[in-house]
Amino acid sequence: MMGQSGATVNRCLILLALASLLVLGACGKKTRPVPPDTVLPAPITDLRAKLDEKGVTLTWSFPTRTVQGERLPYRLDGFRLLRAVVAEKDYCAGCPVTFGPAIDIKGESGAEGEVTYRETLLRPQHRYVYRVQSRAGWFVASADSNPVAVGWDTPLQAPRELAAEEGDQLLTLTWQPPAGLLDGTEVTDPVHYQILRSLNGEVFAEYGELVDGLSFVDRNVRNSTRYFYKIRAVRLHHETKAGGMATEPVVASPRDLQPPVPPQHVAVTAIEQGVKIYWEAVPETDLAGFHIYRRDPAKDKAEHVGEVGGASLSFIDKNLPNSSATWYYSVTAFDRARPANESSPSMEAIFEARKP
Repeated sequence: MMGQSGATVNRCLILLALASLLVLGACGKKTRPVPPDTVLPAPITDLRAKLDEKGVTLTWSFPTRTVQGERLPYRLDGFRLLRAVVAEKDYCAGCPVTFGPAIDIKGESGAEGEVTYRETLLRPQHRYVYRVQSRAGWFVASADSNPVAVGWDTPLQAPRELAAEEGDQLLTLTWQPPAGLLDGTEVTDPVHYQILRSLNGEVFAEYGELVDGLSFVDRNVRNSTRYFYKIRAVRLHHETKAGGMATEPVVASPRDLQPPVPPQHVAVTAIEQGVKIYWEAVPETDLAGFHIYRRDPAKDKAEHVGEVGGASLSFIDKNLPNSSATWYYSVTAFDRARPANESSPSMEAIFEARKP
């Protein structure tokens, strides 16, 4: 609802309008009354247009000030959108255009104090020029906003075969060009690509500049974090980006691929419970633990016999087979990566069982 001060201002404006009509009516000339600058909304100066594969989205800041910089004393009723449609072959930057009937918009500011308007029924090979006015009642309207012009053409199909390769603190995206336009026409213009990225798989935002090739390496990532990507094919239609269809999303997580260094100075000794294997600490910040291996001298491959956490520096092998009097032990370190990276084996330590 309008506050008392806003209602007072509107009553004053109405009286002013009536007075103006009476004066002008006396001389036989009728026109709309012009309210004083002290209450006119300041013109919108940040009208923006963004194309995607379905149409154009206009965005502007919700006005809060008069032309003299004072806070608006009333609530705006909405906005009046002016639109001109010109065939691309007839369009001339800076030339006058003829706007069609105004479109009334019941606009309210969003979470960021902005108003958006979406238009999807656009004609290929045409240029759309927009201006917007804010209004309060039938005779209080701001001056025109800054103009924006966008060109529209048949969108591109989505790129094909999008794939993501996981690396250490990086993700590599690869794809193939689109098969053509949505109407089946072959693509003759140069095609660029816009990366779209999301952290939740739901809200995707344009990420980085346009890419000319068929691959992209994202190094602004953290290991073990999931990232979602889409790719949109784009043509530079005169001064604007003519976006195409986006791919289905892919998800990938960069991961640590650097294994820890192997444990050093592995030694063994006989104890009552079996064989005790021990080693020196490994200076790794993401160390998770150690694997212990035992090898029969008659075989080339060692057998995994145990695992301990990173705080442990020893292990007791209680299940020593009787098939040999000599055994070779080695130890590896592994980290917290998923899947874990395992170091190369340490140098083997030899255990010789005592003969009875």
